[in-house]
Amino acid sequence: PFHDEGDGVSGVRVQIDDNQPFFQEIFNSVREFSNDVSLRVIDDRYMESLLQGLATRLAIDDLMILDMDLFDFSIFRVRTEYEKGKPTGKYIFSKSKLKWEDEISLIDSIKDTRFKAFLSADLSSKYLVNTWANFVVDRPLVVKDEVLIDVIRSYATIQNFSIFRDNKEKIQSFGKEYTKNALIITGNISRVLGKSKTLLSIIDGLELTGSFDAYFDQELKTIAFGKSLINATESTDIILTRGSITPKYTKVIIPNIKNKISNKVILSGKVQSLEMDETDFYVLSSQYTFLKLPKHKEKLVISASFREGAKSWPLGEKELEYVSVPGVSEIDSILFDFRSRPIIYGPDAYSNKIKLKSWINDN
Repeated sequence: PFHDEGDGVSGVRVQIDDNQPFFQEIFNSVREFSNDVSLRVIDDRYMESLLQGLATRLAIDDLMILDMDLFDFSIFRVRTEYEKGKPTGKYIFSKSKLKWEDEISLIDSIKDTRFKAFLSADLSSKYLVNTWANFVVDRPLVVKDEVLIDVIRSYATIQNFSIFRDNKEKIQSFGKEYTKNALIITGNISRVLGKSKTLLSIIDGLELTGSFDAYFDQELKTIAFGKSLINATESTDIILTRGSITPKYTKVIIPNIKNKISNKVILSGKVQSLEMDETDFYVLSSQYTFLKLPKHKEKLVISASFREGAKSWPLGEKELEYVSVPGVSEIDSILFDFRSRPIIYGPDAYSNKIKLKSWINDN
């Protein structure tokens, strides 16, 4: 009715994840409803095309999407192919998946002996199973109970570790091989855990080191509108900018530390902007420090220097400098993980409680 004014709905697109248990039924129902509805299937082929397009559009050498859904964890990755130090224009695509078929198998997974190895709460087997079963059945989007959050963090760490163990060659170089790396995180588990604990489960589960930008996409904008961003002005449905899909991100820094250093300042830096006073910060060795940056409307400059022989991956830099530009490429937090490698949990919940308390420094 508003065609002449240029307003109204010009079309409908339905996107279907091929992991849906009733994928074929949904597909057939939509097609029977109307042939005018545009259908897009989110399968491996689509994800490969999406990641390649985003990597090119955003000038990223190594791009990975990690979907932390309750029933299945999936990792899709594209890396720029280089030859004699120059990009060939081709990409290397890989995928890794871990899936539970139903609620019963997912609930029973809690009985895995590895599960308690990551817990920091000392729980009886009965209480653990009941707590986990209630979460699986109810699937809340918000969790306040610290014990349940600890259980979910443990589950996420095990899921990520299981994927890494079976697909090590596809994952182990992420963050260390290129200078422009990005990780897009989706899924209800990441929503429940929040940024700091989600990244902890990813870093420890996938045994990551190096540096990368972490984007939390809880609204699935990347998958839903990524193609529109790639096509830019040639898009046939909606024209989007980078800030529309990935407005803010967390800068993750896990440096190369050769020697074990205890309780020493290993990095010092400052945050500067025209709209606020200069702020100094420092990070201790052996800590996992999640630094939230102040809200800003003007450009924010973060500069820092490593100490005690620490260096960044992959170029071995001792100085860091980042610029946060609101609405374009805004950094809302920085994670400095200076814990000694390898990261070792256990042997029991009490030990983990002590370790996590000494590691984590959330500001």
